[in-house]
Amino acid sequence: MLQNENTSTKRVFFVEDFHVFGERYGIDYRFPQLKDNAATGSPVLHGDVEEMTLSSGISLTHSDVRVLQPYETTSRHSSPLYMLVVLEGCVTLTLNGNEYVVRSGMAFSSRLSEEQVMSARHTADSTLKTLSFGVYPLDVRRENLLETLLVEWQSLNAPTFVWQVPGFVLSGIQHAQQQGLSVLSRKLLLEGLMYQLLGHGLNQRQQHCPCRPEHARLERVRSMLEQSPEQDYTLAQLAALTAMSQSSLRSKFRQRYGTTLFDYLRDCRLALARRYLLEGYSVQQAAWMCGYQHATNFSTAFRRRYGVSPGDVRKHR
Repeated sequence: MLQNENTSTKRVFFVEDFHVFGERYGIDYRFPQLKDNAATGSPVLHGDVEEMTLSSGISLTHSDVRVLQPYETTSRHSSPLYMLVVLEGCVTLTLNGNEYVVRSGMAFSSRLSEEQVMSARHTADSTLKTLSFGVYPLDVRRENLLETLLVEWQSLNAPTFVWQVPGFVLSGIQHAQQQGLSVLSRKLLLEGLMYQLLGHGLNQRQQHCPCRPEHARLERVRSMLEQSPEQDYTLAQLAALTAMSQSSLRSKFRQRYGTTLFDYLRDCRLALARRYLLEGYSVQQAAWMCGYQHATNFSTAFRRRYGVSPGDVRKHR
């Protein structure tokens, strides 16, 4: 049967709740807009956070929340296998100085330890639906299949990576969250879904061997787009940097990062523009500074990405 299951209704989570989470899971929280984090009664999230341990030994957390107060996290726990699936929204993770942007429909897979410290940041006014799970050293109740997976996972010694979750698995996760399911039905669905995710993650890890030089070239392009999205890039220019044809770059970038190259660039530009708007720049200034020549095109893309107009973000900063 499911253990440590919290089937709560939507509620507000305060700073003091995060102190409890931190003690339980070995996570440090920081609230950059609150002085010395002393405001324990300040609201941070609104929504549902459900925690459970499956019979296989997998610890699972499902979150469906709206961020009210920006916050940052640093994980202090160890896990030979950790995975985060983003169902809605976007999460930016940092591991050993490398930044990973995990968008809706994508998964982040890694190993956490004292040498592999993970941090994340969450901006206000964003909606997040995530499923995170891991296997932790102190949990000795593991199925043989999971133990075998851990041995295989560690033997590959592949780097941390982000990958696209198959659509049928995402649909299964959505089905498992619907109302009206019995506890046993939901347990069986989630156990199966976790193993599906682990199976696809293992396959992705096997395919993304670090010895392949093309992965380093793709990562160089991705990092350049992330760090300087305002630049005017062409497919021919980027293909030359990776020593690939334009068609190979398009297909391999999507396979590796789960999104097209220029969709990724657009999202990086819009994320940069959102920061400018929150800092007080005008819509026209933000559009120009993030690489858009026309504010109208920028406003349309921004609304599609965030569900609100750039003017609304600036107004409520």
